[in-house]
Amino acid sequence: MKKILIFIAAVAFTASSFSAGAQGRNDINLYMGFMNATYNSLDKSSNSSSHKDLYSIYEPYYTINSGPSITLDYNRRMLSWMSVGVQSNYSYISGIQKYRIGNAPKKEFSQYMFAVLPQVKFFIPSPRHFRLYAKAGAGVNINIGDSVFGEPLTFAWDVVPIGCEWGGQFVYGTAEVCLGNVIMGARIGIGFRF
Repeated sequence: MKKILIFIAAVAFTASSFSAGAQGRNDINLYMGFMNATYNSLDKSSNSSSHKDLYSIYEPYYTINSGPSITLDYNRRMLSWMSVGVQSNYSYISGIQKYRIGNAPKKEFSQYMFAVLPQVKFFIPSPRHFRLYAKAGAGVNINIGDSVFGEPLTFAWDVVPIGCEWGGQFVYGTAEVCLGNVIMGARIGIGFRF
């Protein structure tokens, strides 16, 4: 009986050590992003102070409305300093296209943008409750709606030169600085590690 109890205790200890090592290998993050890259590029083109050449008065300009971008990503830690995963993004933009010169009519547009990007995330050595990272992703952007610009399917890329996670090991806050044609600005959100 004593040998059986020792055996069960050894199996339980071994199983708990394996599960502790596997714990925290997956994470899911939900972000709200600011400065949709399409909105940002159209907003710059419709700024009247950016017209330096005569031909630019014949180019269209836009009155634009946009909401926040929503990002959901999943990552699986492969090494202590690297994980791989996928991110999906949703954003919406609407507005009116106008011309300064000519009789071209105004054109209203609205567009839903969905992006799916495989990504790799690199962790920078940092304290346990404040973790720094960088990540990069490339994939496809799907544009749905009556757009006056772009193709229905385009290349999408997203680079995060610096991001941080703070708080607990299972539930934590996260913020990123983003560059790319998905979001050109920042994201803030919440993450879950399991």
